[in-house]
Amino acid sequence: MITTTVRFFIKNLLTFLLPMLIPLVVLGALSTFLIQQYVVHGINSNNMNMLKQTKENIELLFNEQNSLNLHIIASTTQFMNLKEMLNKPLPSAEDYQQLAVLKNFIDSPSIASPYIDSIYIYLNNNNQRYISSVTGGFIELGEDPDHLWYDSYLKHEHHEAIWTESRVVPRYNLNEEIEYADVITMYRNFKVSDDTRGVIVLNIKREYIGRRLNDLATAEGQLLAVIDQQGSVIFRNNSPYELRPEEVEEVISSKSNSIATQAPNDKALINLIHSKIYDWTFISVTPKQSLYTALNRLLRIGAVLMVLAFVAALLLAFQLTKKNYLDLKIIMSILGAAEQGKPLPLHHTKGNSVYSQIIRRLLQNFIEHNYIRVQLSESQYKTQAAQFAALQSQLNPHFLYNTLETIHWKAAGYTKGPNELTSIVEHLSDILRYSLDEQNGLVPLNVEIANTKSYIAIQKTRYGERFDLWWEYDAELEKYQVLKLIFQPLIENSLQHGLSRSEQKLAVKIKIQRCDNGLRLAVIDNGDGISEERMVKLRTRLFMDSTDANHIGLINTQRRIQLAYGHRSELHIKSKPGWGTLIDITLPIS
Repeated sequence: MITTTVRFFIKNLLTFLLPMLIPLVVLGALSTFLIQQYVVHGINSNNMNMLKQTKENIELLFNEQNSLNLHIIASTTQFMNLKEMLNKPLPSAEDYQQLAVLKNFIDSPSIASPYIDSIYIYLNNNNQRYISSVTGGFIELGEDPDHLWYDSYLKHEHHEAIWTESRVVPRYNLNEEIEYADVITMYRNFKVSDDTRGVIVLNIKREYIGRRLNDLATAEGQLLAVIDQQGSVIFRNNSPYELRPEEVEEVISSKSNSIATQAPNDKALINLIHSKIYDWTFISVTPKQSLYTALNRLLRIGAVLMVLAFVAALLLAFQLTKKNYLDLKIIMSILGAAEQGKPLPLHHTKGNSVYSQIIRRLLQNFIEHNYIRVQLSESQYKTQAAQFAALQSQLNPHFLYNTLETIHWKAAGYTKGPNELTSIVEHLSDILRYSLDEQNGLVPLNVEIANTKSYIAIQKTRYGERFDLWWEYDAELEKYQVLKLIFQPLIENSLQHGLSRSEQKLAVKIKIQRCDNGLRLAVIDNGDGISEERMVKLRTRLFMDSTDANHIGLINTQRRIQLAYGHRSELHIKSKPGWGTLIDITLPIS
């Protein structure tokens, strides 16, 4: 018994545990695979979009230098005059007026753009003078603490059109003390004439660009940076990630947009995009812990769910095994009492487990054994009675046929030939034979019409000229099949209600026509009609199980066509008091 209980426990544990663990394991493995397959692709796509946006925004900031260069090219005369002013020992009052116009030109973008620290314009001159957005008038090298830009200009004067440097610019404050500003300086050489050259110096605040990079939505620890061709970091956000020299070298020389690098203790994904205008490289470095954040979170959730599933399976398996053990004890006690012929032990079982059902079935079989035997005997008796009634009912049609033949022969004998009575008997025999024919269900339309005419002939004998009836249909419709005895109850309904309440002559029309995929049968009369109140009751009773003695033919017809055709058939009744009644039946073509 103990071994059986242990097997039950293991079986129940697996029954509960496997349906819980298998979906979790499959889902976890599938999710891990999908994330590993697509996470890098998704991050690559997002990072490239971010880099393109960053590149466009930063290039847009430096477009001020392009505007200055275009203005210089378009204002050659002004800048030739500027060169003369720079070479004079003492500029005149008229020179200062022209200088004010040029100063406004470089001061306007410096004041309007918060990211511009300062702008210098230098034309080669003997006095080494230049104009600056920081000070008014001319300024000579040495008067401003920031003069290292001039050395860079001399190095690149004849080699490069545009280049950038990362610089710390000294400035005098209001107290004549030197302060330092961290800037990125962009140089642009320009040419006014063959012997007149110069440079535009644009100092951009590094802190401003850094804030713009920090405002972008990045992953945890993700680095955004801009590197020049010499490998110097021009701009970067506040990421703790530090680029190694070999990574910088690989970025500068790479022709791809994505690089996977292996740091000493980590792995990173580097995305990059090059700027052809300024020869910069915009890069994004995403550490490994940011790449697989979603995967790690999913694995932790999966582990917790697996532990909870295992604990839940243990508890459920223990409870079910305990119940199975008790049910098994009850079954064994019942079987033991049955073998020994002792009274059955009293047990109350609940639930729908297999063992509970077995116990209930055992008790039910023992308790209902004698009752079943009595039921079997009663069933056999009822079967014999039904068979006897069926055999007896087979004699009734033959008796009726024979009786009608006798009446027909006697009637003909009295008048020495056919008469009105013999005609009625013949029609009645035809109707009886047709209604009791073993062929049930559907019959051809021409057969149904012929037998209906026998019924009409009998009614004509009864009512004489009090009603007229005529048919309207195409002969080609006679090939379709309809329900047997479908016209007789409808005509009987018209005669019963049309002749009993009025002295006027009743007219009945039977119209048969093809409509779409159906056959429409209509019985129309000009009787007294049916009131609205009785019409509501009649329509209600047509779909109820109860019968109405006044309309048994209609109710019988409705149920028969529903049994034969189901929802494909329809029966509608329309009537107006004083005008008549229309019974409209639509049957599927058969």
